[in-house]
Amino acid sequence: MITTFPKPKGERGFSLTELVVVLFGGMILLAIAVPALDTTLDQYRLVLAAQGVTNQLQFARMKAVSSNESFRVNFPEGTSDYRVETSTGDIVAGPFTLPPGTVWNSEDGGSGVTFPGRFVVFLPTGSVPASGNGATGRAKLINQSGVRIDIVVQVGGSVRATPTYKSATAPF
Repeated sequence: MITTFPKPKGERGFSLTELVVVLFGGMILLAIAVPALDTTLDQYRLVLAAQGVTNQLQFARMKAVSSNESFRVNFPEGTSDYRVETSTGDIVAGPFTLPPGTVWNSEDGGSGVTFPGRFVVFLPTGSVPASGNGATGRAKLINQSGVRIDIVVQVGGSVRATPTYKSATAPF
């Protein structure tokens, strides 16, 4: 036999109508929030990809200085990969892959990787050759929303990333 207990005085519950109205309102808020969250995550992935490329460029530079030999970061044609190699092509780190929704930016004309030979060489001094294969250039990234970041390597070996931008012209 099932026993039921009377509700204490003043205790109330929700009616089915009230519950449906609250759930419906929550679904409307979710429908508004999901696209904004997707855009935010897309931009977050782009920034993380730029940080990853920058970190590996800095790693190759530090490795070249500390071991007194040249190291390079290679960006193979037709892939979204990059890797750190010795001057003879032996892989030291990687391959690293760009996250989904982030690619090398060839939409602005030209290549998404502007390093001659699609690699940049760090000399034992920490600098980069002034010309020829492995010289200065950019690794340009773009996400699905058209937001861009360029990673720039200069002759002295400095590595820096541009702020995010939407136009076809990089801030520097």
